[in-house]
Amino acid sequence: MKKLVVSCALLAGLAACQTTDNVVRNTNVNLLSLPKPELAVGDSYAYYRNGDHEIATVTAKGDGTYSFEVTEGPGAGCSYDGEGFLSPDVKWENCDGSTGTQTLTQTGEIWPLKVGNTVSYAGEGTDGAGSWSFKRDCSVIGTAMVTIGTGTIPTYEVVCKDGSNTRTWFYSQSHKWPVKYTKVHKKRGLVDQREIDLGQKAG
Repeated sequence: MKKLVVSCALLAGLAACQTTDNVVRNTNVNLLSLPKPELAVGDSYAYYRNGDHEIATVTAKGDGTYSFEVTEGPGAGCSYDGEGFLSPDVKWENCDGSTGTQTLTQTGEIWPLKVGNTVSYAGEGTDGAGSWSFKRDCSVIGTAMVTIGTGTIPTYEVVCKDGSNTRTWFYSQSHKWPVKYTKVHKKRGLVDQREIDLGQKAG
């Protein structure tokens, strides 16, 4: 991946700017509020997960819910159900060696995305090997410029935290799917990173 080495000076006039890897965070990029994308059966999300190419495809659509299947890459055969986007899955099968279900309660509404919006999810789950309860708090913390290949994309940055992990999504006006996603475990560090496939590794 090409690392963004430009300084905040390239974003002239910005009062606050923080750069990490291919992300430049700042508070002065003005974006319109971003509605939740509408997906259709057959829509596919091509991305790189920890360097490996994968494709996830929408296989069914219900009332505000979707079914997905990873159809290409190391995760092929994994299927999962839920609202998608930021919401925890309610059912999954053969995903990183796990099969399970979760109940889910939502408090608040984060969509359409704009800085300051929040949502919380709580529930209980089981995967046959154990059970758990969880609470995930999410907020739109700001805007960021994300560089993928040769393009730089203005995005909203959404951070969700639970007892063990911090998950971060970057959503743009120009893509249905997240431009970038990371999952950082409080002890193990970065355990999952995904970036949308915009042809940056083609050829």
